[in-house]
Parts: sequence; C-alpha cells; structure tokens
Amino acid sequence: MIRTGYLRWEIEVEDVRSPADAQAREVVFLARPSHRVVRIKSNRHAEAAEQFTRGEASYDAVLRSLEKGASQVELTVPDVGPHRFRYSEADRARMLRYWLEKLHREVSAFAHEVVRAAASFPQLVIASPALRAGYARMVEAETFKVIEGKSRPQPTSDEPIDIDAAAYQQGVPELVAAELVRNVVEPKEFHEFCQFDMITVKAGDNYYRIPRRPHGLIEVWDAKTKRPVARLCVVFQDAGMPPSDEVVMKYLLAKHQPDMLWQVGVRFSPPAGKFEMTAPRRWTVD
Repeated sequence: MIRTGYLRWEIEVEDVRSPADAQAREVVFLARPSHRVVRIKSNRHAEAAEQFTRGEASYDAVLRSLEKGASQVELTVPDVGPHRFRYSEADRARMLRYWLEKLHREVSAFAHEVVRAAASFPQLVIASPALRAGYARMVEAETFKVIEGKSRPQPTSDEPIDIDAAAYQQGVPELVAAELVRNVVEPKEFHEFCQFDMITVKAGDNYYRIPRRPHGLIEVWDAKTKRPVARLCVVFQDAGMPPSDEVVMKYLLAKHQPDMLWQVGVRFSPPAGKFEMTAPRRWTVD
C-alpha cells in the first residue's frame, strides 16, 4: 500500500505471456484504491464565506449555503491501469541491463499516471507540483517493492471511508505531509526531522539546513570548513501549506536543483553560532 494524500493505493504487477505475440511477454501494472468510495463531509457555509471573501461568490451564495448547512460528497475512485509494458524474452535474456532500463522508464511512467489520477480529486490530494513529484517517487518505489516481492497488495475495500473536511483543514494535511517526508528523505534525515525539526542536505560544496518552522530561513554552511555562508528565504505561492510540505519542496530543490534554490531565494546574512544541532525551543525545559 502507498499513499498519495488521502488516497491509498494497492499496487499490482504481473509478468504474463503476451496474447498478441507468442514471442513476447508483458508486464502489467495496476493500481487499485484501498477504499473504492470516499465520503467527504464539508461545511458549505464556510466554503461559500471564503469564496465571498476572495470575491469569487456573491453574498447570496453565503446565505443559501447557511440554509443548507453541512453537506456530504461521495467520491468513487477508479482503478489506474492496466498499464502494459511488452518486451521480448530475448532482450531480457541477452540484454538484461537494457531491459531493466526500459522497465524503470515504464515504472516511472506508471507512477506519474497514478499521481495524475489522484490529482483529479483535489479534495483528497494537496495541489502542489513538487509534492506530486514526491508522490510519484513514492509510487515508483512501491512498484519496485512489489516486483521484488517485498510488498504485497491487499484487497480493495468496498466499505466507504468517511472524511470530515473540517478536521482535514485543522491539521490532517500536516500529518499527511509528515508521512510524505518519511517516504521522500533518507532514514537518517527523517530521524533528524523527528528529533530536531530540520533536515540537513549536502549538495555540492554546501550544507543546506531546512527548518520545519513555517517560512523558516534555510541555513547554508560550507561543507568543508563548517563556516556559515548565508540564509535563504524561499516563499512558495501557497502560503497556507503545512510546514512539512515546505520541507519536502525545499528538500527536493536543495538535493536536485541547488542552483534553482539560490535563484528563487532571497539572500540574508549568514547564520550565527556554530554548525551543530540543538533541540528546538518547544522542547526546552524552563
């Protein structure tokens, strides 16, 4: 099982004889939702009030939503796939490395297909391109676990799962984002995230220290001398995203596109003190 936001998927992979070509085989990828039906309870009045505040709805819509009260939306999540990858048995036997490269490309394409399908349910998946890239990486890793026999899909449940949109807005996104951090970063980095509310990434000649605090500045340290270089302020368009979402987005930039981080970030004076870990202030005992 792998999760993209509120949606959970069971990944199936089969290697079967191709019905169209006796000399070929097919790898068949399929993603099934763990829960086929998702019921979301929402407060239409709160949504209409927010739309009125942003100028997207009239006050009449607010009054009408107040009369209707809470509503419930039922979503049916379809399967994704089957995604078929046909290959020649000769390629697998004689050119294993070439076959594995093709398999990896197909797994990546299937993972992005799953994320695109999940993104069609904006109530259940956070709308962020960087996070969706992280989700695709998670689905890709889970698919390879299934191929290697390290993970087995479970049956899809026909029982609906209930979600309260009010609870979702109050803190569940942060929990979902924290689970995404676990799946995207390395185990040592996740331990640092849990213990010290930060993640340290080495890219090129620098260390990038990404705090979990909302809108926290990224500390940049020289990897050889451990001397402070600068602090970077990186602000994303969605100012209300959970703190852990910011961590994932900044982590992906620092690890894979550090130059982009310097381009989009506003540079401030170097951090004070030494290159060391200290417990966050919320853990300090007076």
